[in-house]
Amino acid sequence: MNTAFLKSFLTLSQIYNDGAFSSITLNNSLKNCKAKDKALVTKIVYGVLDNDIRLDYIIGKHVKKMPKGDALLYLKIGAYCLAELSIPVYAVVNDVAELAKNSGDRRIVGFVNATLKTLADVLPDFDDYPTDEIEAASVRYSYPLWAVKKLVKDYGKETALKIVSAKHDTATTVRFSAPVNASEVSARFGSEVRPTVFPDAFFVDGRVGAPDETFTVQSLGSMCVSRVCAAFNPKNMLDCCSAPGGKAVYVKQLCAAANVTACDIHPHRVALIQTYAKRLGVDVAAKVADATQFDESLAGKFDLVLCDVPCSGFGVLDNHPDIKIFRKNEDIGTLMKLQRAILGNACRYVADGGVLVYSTCTVFDNENGQQVRRFLAEHPDFAPEKITLPQFPEADGQTQHQFLPSEVMQGFFVAAMRKTNTTSR
Repeated sequence: MNTAFLKSFLTLSQIYNDGAFSSITLNNSLKNCKAKDKALVTKIVYGVLDNDIRLDYIIGKHVKKMPKGDALLYLKIGAYCLAELSIPVYAVVNDVAELAKNSGDRRIVGFVNATLKTLADVLPDFDDYPTDEIEAASVRYSYPLWAVKKLVKDYGKETALKIVSAKHDTATTVRFSAPVNASEVSARFGSEVRPTVFPDAFFVDGRVGAPDETFTVQSLGSMCVSRVCAAFNPKNMLDCCSAPGGKAVYVKQLCAAANVTACDIHPHRVALIQTYAKRLGVDVAAKVADATQFDESLAGKFDLVLCDVPCSGFGVLDNHPDIKIFRKNEDIGTLMKLQRAILGNACRYVADGGVLVYSTCTVFDNENGQQVRRFLAEHPDFAPEKITLPQFPEADGQTQHQFLPSEVMQGFFVAAMRKTNTTSR
């Protein structure tokens, strides 16, 4: 039996059937995976999740009755491999049919075998998408229809279609604690390396291994938020939704004199912050705290407070493709209530003259600009504040900016608001 196909099936079963997080589940699977299978398992797991809607649609076009459970998962694995990977057709059909024998049902094996043979013939030239442009985009790019419609409302059809069709660079973004050049980074990882807009960060096309005390893996979006915060040169900073700690640690590295406090509601996630900071040799005070509940001891103590709030995550789908499967439209309202609660509480920790930074990794206006507008309307003691981010002229000098998903950048939002000096009134 093809062990890579089996490992992919078992991993995807946990994600689809148990709602397990894709990144955590895959990482756990890879720990017990043959070295030669790891790359293929990763491609299949993320590929099936990322193409879920499209695979469902194509399979549905070529069966009399849509299968469920394991039978459907066998077909999704096979269809993805036939459509996107350079594996011979006979190998895919035979190996997935062999995998289907685990069902113990000969009818399922025969059904999978016959259906994959049909799909092998039609997939190379498949273009039978819905005639409606928005519905077609939803299927073609495996983007939930409700989310596409939401983006059309926020940005207009042209920009919405660019967002849903955006493909992010598959390279890993690494950030170094000490100055290095591209040739040194290339020699370190034995891979092709490209510079980013930041002097301490690089795109690495190959595997980078486990981060150590010299470097960490961090997205450009995350680095941007840290640099926005660091540009205010804080003396005392609070990151109230910090885990795993990347933004807080980077601010401390950029502003060595700053006192940085990083919080999370769960003790095991606070431990992640502590581990991250210790690995990079950075002194960050990590503590358990509920960002929605007021802590009198923190009132007015910080000249910078970062609210990197929980969000729908539609700016980072390349890392978390399961979001497209499990996130529902009705979840947005619940998230918005949580975001407002965090903002309304965390603003009380900002000292007079201090800055409140709000950020998300999503692209929906009602989680981003709308939240900022509502907050400012309800808190007249805060006013929009310009951010400094010279590497991105479109954002530099603005009070807020929505970064849309692109080849080199994931989608995220950042805004800054300054608290007026109420004691002088």
